[in-house]
Amino acid sequence: MEIFSLKILTIVKLLYVLRVLILLMILGIFGLLIFVVKLNDSSDFVFWILGIVAVFLGRNFFDYLKRIIISRAKYPLPVNLLCNTLELGKPYYFGKDKFDLDEIINDNQLPLTFYYINNFQHPILQFNKDKILFHSQEYHWKNFNWKYFFYSENPNAYRPQGKYLIEFYASNQNNIRIKNKIEFEKIKADENEVILLFVIHDLLFGTKASYYY
Repeated sequence: MEIFSLKILTIVKLLYVLRVLILLMILGIFGLLIFVVKLNDSSDFVFWILGIVAVFLGRNFFDYLKRIIISRAKYPLPVNLLCNTLELGKPYYFGKDKFDLDEIINDNQLPLTFYYINNFQHPILQFNKDKILFHSQEYHWKNFNWKYFFYSENPNAYRPQGKYLIEFYASNQNNIRIKNKIEFEKIKADENEVILLFVIHDLLFGTKASYYY
């Protein structure tokens, strides 16, 4: 039964907060074990065992709560795939892959046109049902291959510097195969908003590349 009529991005934010709270709880248990509980008698040893078990169960507890929350959402599959793409907990793939495009866009108040960050009159990215336009090039979702990943010029560094982006490979309106990338800092948009639109259109019209996360 649907109990979460919240917007998809609101549910994802809720899950982020929940994960942080569980992490703080785990760190609190660690602190309690290290600074408070001493191994002076058998009861202290029992506290240590229970604390270690609680730490190991923390992640599973988050995944359990995440599954319950998403299963009660109006659009479980898009929420699942967005969380998978963002590496937010254990991957899940349940939910219907058929839904009304206009309804999900309206329910989540998602824009379909995004503008260049330095020129609000210049649309850089547009979602038009089974087509996507980027830099005035039009592509069909049916042959649009994309991936969201962390890009770094020096990935082998101890702490690699880089950014997340979307890279795609598709044929444009002139049937020319093009490989390009979408850099979020150049678009006036929320990053998760763009990723969610990719997931939604990929499910309805595309190659379902979002299943591979």
